[in-house]
Amino acid sequence: MVPMKVSAIPEAFLAYYRTFPYADMNVLKLEHTRRVVTNAIRIMEGERFPQELWGAGETAAWLHDVGRFQQFQKYHTFSDRQSVNHALLSCGEILRLGWLDDRLPQERNLILQAIAFHNLKDIPGGLSEDETLLVNLVRDADKLDIFTVLDDAIETNYLPSHPEVYWGLPFTAPPSPKIVAAVKSGATIDYADIHSFVDFVFIQLAWCNGGLYFAESRRMALERQEIEIRENYLCALLPDHAKTIQQCCSVVKAAIQESCHGA
Repeated sequence: MVPMKVSAIPEAFLAYYRTFPYADMNVLKLEHTRRVVTNAIRIMEGERFPQELWGAGETAAWLHDVGRFQQFQKYHTFSDRQSVNHALLSCGEILRLGWLDDRLPQERNLILQAIAFHNLKDIPGGLSEDETLLVNLVRDADKLDIFTVLDDAIETNYLPSHPEVYWGLPFTAPPSPKIVAAVKSGATIDYADIHSFVDFVFIQLAWCNGGLYFAESRRMALERQEIEIRENYLCALLPDHAKTIQQCCSVVKAAIQESCHGA
């Protein structure tokens, strides 16, 4: 086990990735991680992050999903509900490999906490200012690239033949009333209420309505037209439910535009 500085983390991550069999899903997670790092750097720039947090922020972005490779190898799914908590698995791997052994305890704990909390429905209370920044940095950067992963899958018509991307949910089932209500009200979605692909996509709409912490993150979502991409695709997929989909998207777009205007 060899501890390493921030500059060595990307190389170590790639070496670790190469120990797993080549598979579409592993490549997907590799590219996802690279983009999460890019998103995190832009957020830190746009939000003028304290310089002393940049190293921890970039490291946490690189390592937030390192457990995904073991998860898919063992369970053949990215669904935590059907397997294990991938964030905690990531923390375990990081500790086992000793990648943070050279960091001061405070920085090491910040990084591990940001990774452990990045997939929670709600963040625990009582966090310090630095903890709040790091946790939300990884959460926002991750969400922004989950948008991108779906964008690419829509463009390439990847989804119908790869249900593992959306937890094996029914592809053309209608939206669930609880999910529609949550999106319209800006409430956090309970993953236990997700019963279809459209519900899965509505998780991302909910992020646009109160689920992105930083103003820079919200601006990025608007720039990338994430709401419009989902509205167009879902309306074409489920024309009988287009009115409901359009209503949800309209509410979300108005909310995110207002939040950016006031930031």
